[in-house]
Amino acid sequence: MQREVERIREDIKELRIQGAKNVAKAAIGAMGLIARKSKAKSRDEFINELLVAADELASARPTEPMLRNALRALFADIKKSTGDVEELRRLVERNEVEYFRKVKENEEKIAEYGGREFSHSSVILTHCHSSSVVAILKRANELSNGISVICTETRPKLQGLITAKQLSSAGLKVTLIVDSAVSYFIRGVDSVVVGADAITGKGDLVNKVGTAGIAVIAHENGVNMYSAAETFKFDPLTLWGGIEEIEERSPEEIINPNKLKGVGIRNPAFDVTPARYLTAYITEMGVIPPQSLLNVVLRGGFESLY
Repeated sequence: MQREVERIREDIKELRIQGAKNVAKAAIGAMGLIARKSKAKSRDEFINELLVAADELASARPTEPMLRNALRALFADIKKSTGDVEELRRLVERNEVEYFRKVKENEEKIAEYGGREFSHSSVILTHCHSSSVVAILKRANELSNGISVICTETRPKLQGLITAKQLSSAGLKVTLIVDSAVSYFIRGVDSVVVGADAITGKGDLVNKVGTAGIAVIAHENGVNMYSAAETFKFDPLTLWGGIEEIEERSPEEIINPNKLKGVGIRNPAFDVTPARYLTAYITEMGVIPPQSLLNVVLRGGFESLY
């Protein structure tokens, strides 16, 4: 069991499991795995096994509040329960099933809201890979007479190629560009839509590095900028002065350091787009301006986890 959890952690850390939603689902799946295979004899022993695994999984990617929020929600349910090991085992398994169901339901809602928002657009630009963005663009294409999508290749891991392949396979017209060509193409774009890894208390967006620059370019050219994001990507710790940690990954993702002796190499995975550059977040609760997102999230009962 421990080896299987460690494998999931490594898959998350090494980006074999990509995307905030998939990372969170993998973590909750690991909790379900523990529930099914644990040989714990007492309630405390069982909860301790879950806590140890949760700490390991949460540390795999520091800029992933959806993962942490999913785990917090699970432990909030466990805290309410006074049951024995078998009851807690069933609780964790029910949580796993319900979480997967809710994620699917939220993605369908986001796709519908986003599809309607872009149904009158002709050209959409996107950056990196987001399953929510892909679902939105497929739905927008169904609701319109067809849209064209411009995908950045998204260095250094080239996640934009995943987006381009998935959309092209779904019948959309897709153009792939290098990241630095966004300014060249932006005048022919109706809207920009990206995913999200985290949302702060100020409504700022934390997403794949390069997003902030695209947002500024879009703003300067009068192009609307959207982020598709489940509200579970909101990081409540930023409400009390916490700063979203930006993960810095291995220089080897960019180039073999031995080929550039004496040259420093930096590889931040994410950057922060200020709320003022965003038109709206497309969430399971609707299309919401960043200035209103906090109130909507809290009204949805999010604060009960903290």
